Amino acid sequence: ISCGLRTSNYTPRFEQKSPRSILFVGRVTGEKQIDVLMRAFKQLDDLSDIQLEIVGGGDQKENLQKLARELGIDARTKFHGYVTDQELRSIYSNASIFAIASIAELQSIATMEAMASGLPVVAANAMALPHLVHDGDNGLLFEAGDEDGCATALRTLLEMPREEREAFGRRGLEQVQA
Repeated sequence: ISCGLRTSNYTPRFEQKSPRSILFVGRVTGEKQIDVLMRAFKQLDDLSDIQLEIVGGGDQKENLQKLARELGIDARTKFHGYVTDQELRSIYSNASIFAIASIAELQSIATMEAMASGLPVVAANAMALPHLVHDGDNGLLFEAGDEDGCATALRTLLEMPREEREAFGRRGLEQVQA
């Protein structure tokens, strides 16, 4: 039986956001492949006014903070750690894109929460993620572990006109209603 969520708990905000942020929510562990997201984010250095936000805790947090320093993205990467439900919903509402590179998602409540928040999604084409993210409709898929493909998908969403990106988010919001 699928886990559900109460979409009325989430507040989609479709206006232009500043700074623009790419959001990951989940356990900060190896199978989530957050390092792939970070390396993809590094490839977006030429885009101004973007940041990477990572919400959650886990055994890889210190390693990923070190990687952020090594990649030179630490000033634009925020590790929130654990947050309250209210803080999390606010972070979702203020984000521009949700990104997940995980190879171990059986359902991905975080992706559904992002969709309920009206966010377009960039996701690895692995496990449950392609069941939620329909490539070219409510988000973009990339092959698991492919940081270049992830960067391309992120760039595509960030550079598309706001109305098109908003349409992705609205379609995801409609899909998660079920």
